[in-house]
Amino acid sequence: MTDDGARVTASLVDTVTSAARREAYLLDGRWDESTLPRRVQFHAMERPGAIAVIDEFGSHTYGDLAADAAGLAAALSVHGVTAGSVVSLQLPNRYETVVAAVATLSLGAVVNPLLPNYRVHEVAHVVRTVAPVVIFTPAVYRGFDHRQLIDDVVATTGAEVLHVVVGDDSPVTGARISFEDLCAEGLAAARVAMLGAGRAGAVSEVIFTSGTEAQPKAIMHTEQTANFSVRVAYEDLQMDASDVVWMPSPIGHSTGFNYGVRFALYHRLPLVLQDRWDGAAAAALVAEHGCSYTLAATTFLQDLIAAAQTAGTSLETLRYFGCGGAPVPAHLVDHALDHGVQVLRLYGSTEVLVGTWNRSSSTIDQRRNTDGRPMTHVEVVVRDDEGNDVGVGVEGELWTRGPNTCVGFFADPERTADTFDADGWVRSGDLVVLDADGYVTVVGRKKEIIIRGGLNIAPREIEELLVGFPEVERAAVIGLPDERLGETMCACVVVAPGASFDFETMVERLRTAGLATYKLPQRLELLDALPTTASGKIQKHAIVKILGS
Repeated sequence: MTDDGARVTASLVDTVTSAARREAYLLDGRWDESTLPRRVQFHAMERPGAIAVIDEFGSHTYGDLAADAAGLAAALSVHGVTAGSVVSLQLPNRYETVVAAVATLSLGAVVNPLLPNYRVHEVAHVVRTVAPVVIFTPAVYRGFDHRQLIDDVVATTGAEVLHVVVGDDSPVTGARISFEDLCAEGLAAARVAMLGAGRAGAVSEVIFTSGTEAQPKAIMHTEQTANFSVRVAYEDLQMDASDVVWMPSPIGHSTGFNYGVRFALYHRLPLVLQDRWDGAAAAALVAEHGCSYTLAATTFLQDLIAAAQTAGTSLETLRYFGCGGAPVPAHLVDHALDHGVQVLRLYGSTEVLVGTWNRSSSTIDQRRNTDGRPMTHVEVVVRDDEGNDVGVGVEGELWTRGPNTCVGFFADPERTADTFDADGWVRSGDLVVLDADGYVTVVGRKKEIIIRGGLNIAPREIEELLVGFPEVERAAVIGLPDERLGETMCACVVVAPGASFDFETMVERLRTAGLATYKLPQRLELLDALPTTASGKIQKHAIVKILGS
């Protein structure tokens, strides 16, 4: 193993769970030794013909999934993937993505889901940070060539990585191989006798998500933290074997991966994947497959209900629509119920997965106006700026502790120390109010994240690119309310004397810098100056007020 490889492996450890809490979680069964591949293997032996995954190209059984994942795992092992190796999956919502995830986890390796709309800027940061030994991508996806993307990333970083391409029948070159050829190698290699070799307590997921800092943070979960979360959600929502999971959220995001793929496979439920978002297609999928559960952002809910109303489609099977990540208007909860959809607002993050969730037993007022009560075995407190617990009805910052929380940030002890206290509490940066019944309502954010269509965007990352342009002296990126997306982005800049700068130039420059499309501002405002505090900190709330006047 190289020195870098040793550094990566050494960093992939639980850095925040005390020995006492770990022992308590194991003794009372909140954590166990189950892994997702072992669950898949068990389902395949018990009911091999049960439907596991449905995507736009067809359906696949648990028997298919176990066999395909075992073959792929054998091939990955031949190519050097071992326990602790990082495997990045920049793939859309398709069956192959699920196969690759289960195969990776079965080797005790670490799965690193990535959004397909990441570009050079984001993927290069991932490669520099966690040094994946393999990265899966499509050949071309939505008109974008991911083969060239990885070539550019390798040229930028100097990384050595095996590039596995899904849907590519072109000749294999260099360190690139097609998904189909890799699977064929697996059939020729010795089969992995039993899926699920990894330790449940080892890090099994690294998921990048934006923070207030310029670079995304790499959040680590284990099979124990993630499986606890989907197990307790299933129990708290009172779901059963008749349920069908529909997942339109990207698998490259924690929501899609953990509350779609992991949730369905852990509980042997059918997983209906929707890749390209379209409200009418979503309504048709829900009706066709009798989908009963999903977790998705407000935008998905709005479009789904609008499409169902237009088409007259029944959505009465959709009993559990978990919704969070952006404000969920009370009238939308009511409107959805008119179409048979029970919206259950929630609070979650990649760090804690789902911390609070409304239940079917929650009153209509609670479902309309709160973000739910804590999941079973999950603790929440509300604290002021000095770290003191505040009373019922008093605004403060939400802190969470439990078997659901992540086990630290990869190779980032400073950020880990800023987020976790000595007793294992995780600070959220979100402002909430707790009522007398234990229900939480999010009222604001201390951190500057912009949430657009359910995706987190760190303004500082874009601001640092903007001030690198010769025309720009100062820059602030702010979120502005948007009825459909929750927020849109506005870049506010002060240009150098005599310089000119326009929206088209900004977008072209940011694209050239390799910024993902979803992070591009939708508006540009040229200002004479940016309002600041006495210490020179930009007052973004004042900019919002100026633009609104």
